This record gives sequence, C-alpha cells and structure tokens, in this order.
Amino acid sequence: NYFPIVAGSQVGRRFMRRGGLFCTIGASAALSPTPGMVGYGSAKSAAHHYLQSWGPKLLEENDINSVAILPLMIDTPMNRDMLGDDGEDERYSKMVKPIHIANEIGEWLKQPELMPHAGSLVKVIAKNRRDGSGGAAFHLVR
Repeated sequence: NYFPIVAGSQVGRRFMRRGGLFCTIGASAALSPTPGMVGYGSAKSAAHHYLQSWGPKLLEENDINSVAILPLMIDTPMNRDMLGDDGEDERYSKMVKPIHIANEIGEWLKQPELMPHAGSLVKVIAKNRRDGSGGAAFHLVR
C-alpha cells in the first residue's frame, strides 16, 4: 500500500506531462485508528502522509497535481467475495463503484478549477440506494 505509491510517484514525476494528475487510492479507514487492521492502517496512513508531503513539491517542480481518493470500500469482485456476495450485508451500501471515482477524476481533468489542491486527501462516501442506483459524494479531508 505504501511502496507502490512511492514507486509510482517517482515514475510519474519522470514520465508524466506537465499539467498531469497523479491520483492514488487511499483509505478513509486510515484517517482514524484501525485496531483490527494495524498493518493496513499504518501502510495507508504512511501513503497519505507521503502524498501530502510530496504533492506540493511535485506541483512546484513538475506542474503535476497529486490527489488521494479515500473510499471506505470499493465495489470489486474481491471485496464482494470477502463479504459473502449475498448482498444482505449493510456494508454493501457503503461500497463505492469504481465508475463513480473515475467520473470524478474525469471531471477534474476536464475542469481543472474543480481539482483539489496538491497533496489533498479526498474522502468518498457512497450514496447507494437499495436498487443499486446512486452515486458518490466527494469531500476534501485535508
């Protein structure tokens, strides 16, 4: 969770065009203590700290913005398998669909004035309905 972000940021710094966006997936759970997942929480917290510390420097030196998206849980086959895939668990309603994250990033790229500042942590909250429709709300955390 930490080292891929460090490696990706270094590759991005070297090969991304000016005006680009380096976007990572963090975890909203790591904004507070994670007693049942200490390793996971520590790695995600370290990744958040790295992005916040390194992001402004990347913007200043390379004109590349950097943002971390912090969902509670992304709706993926692996996460559904972990929950049992019966759809009855209330955690399903908190899963963010990848398309909602992609659409928000796309809006930032189309309208740069909407993009959060360099090094931002942006929490994503699912707005799902029982019928599977809905969306996501994006909130600047730091």
